[in-house]
Amino acid sequence: MTANLRELRRRTPVARILLRAVDLVHRRPATVRSAAADIEAILASCSVTLVPALDRAFRDAGLHRDLGLAFLDLRPVDLERLERCGTTSGALGIASLVRDGHAREAAVRRLAARVDRQSTAFLINRLNDYVGPIGGLAWAGLQPRLTARHAALVVHCLPLVERMRDWVRTGVSQRKALVELVRSLAARPALWDSLRDRDLVLVRAAGLVLADLYRGQPELREILAAALARRDAPLRLWAARLAVDPAVTPSTVLQELAPVLAADRNPAVRVAGVRGFAAAGDREGLVRATFDSMGLVRHHARILLASGFGPIDYRERALASLADPESPRPALVGALANLSEFGRRPDIPAVTAFIRDPRTSVAREAARTLELLERLP
Repeated sequence: MTANLRELRRRTPVARILLRAVDLVHRRPATVRSAAADIEAILASCSVTLVPALDRAFRDAGLHRDLGLAFLDLRPVDLERLERCGTTSGALGIASLVRDGHAREAAVRRLAARVDRQSTAFLINRLNDYVGPIGGLAWAGLQPRLTARHAALVVHCLPLVERMRDWVRTGVSQRKALVELVRSLAARPALWDSLRDRDLVLVRAAGLVLADLYRGQPELREILAAALARRDAPLRLWAARLAVDPAVTPSTVLQELAPVLAADRNPAVRVAGVRGFAAAGDREGLVRATFDSMGLVRHHARILLASGFGPIDYRERALASLADPESPRPALVGALANLSEFGRRPDIPAVTAFIRDPRTSVAREAARTLELLERLP
């Protein structure tokens, strides 16, 4: 591994926690408290899915070797000292990941006494412990939280509850109990709040639950709009797929979301907007989409426009757009793209005028269109 790659790896949240965890067994209480506080801060700034990633990392010999570390030698007596130093739930959670089974057991017992997000996440993770009694202790620590009062804690750990599907050591009944709490009325406020969380994995997990709870209802609009407002492309694609699924989303909701979908940066999401325009009988919306910069969107828009309203003269509209000095950049790119498909040799001068356009996307599309037109007989 090169020096640069090694340095980049050391900056990941997993590596930063591994490096700070060494000081949890330091002689000086101040150093222990500082390490615990740093670990807590890193955990708080990351997705809850960091917990199972850490679980793997604490057993990864290659990663430890790359970081110049030995496996953390933490024993039950060290946990007593951690508590005397005023440790955090995050630090105790780290103790629940070490190789020593007695230390993990002691950590789980202490996590059970703490009712917060970090302790709940590490207890859920420990349900998959390869030592059965430790997994049983983790479940015993979680059971008092399976109440309306603590529903928000489990919602915040929803990505871990989802991952329990793939864990081979957790009981089906355990996951069922957690899921039932997440789907309860008491958990609804936390689910809606999670749509605005910075953890995008949590946003999608909460959105999945809410979409199922409100299947076929107007509330789908708020759920999908929240996902479409995020910068994460996979999250917006998920929302787009759900928006065009008639078994989940009412047609009225798709129609309301059509302008948002059509304005998205991702062409696949914009295709969902095209379907929304078609459902709403919005001819002008479909016409605009036939001049999208991406062929995928234009193709779908043309099919829906022709089947619902009849085709239009794309070449004529494209030339009119190029001749209009007020045409914005997206309109010019769409017009040039249409001429690359419907243009003729006499259109070459109109296209050539944009070859040196200062807007890069316009000039690039003009050059591509010109090359195609010049091939025509």
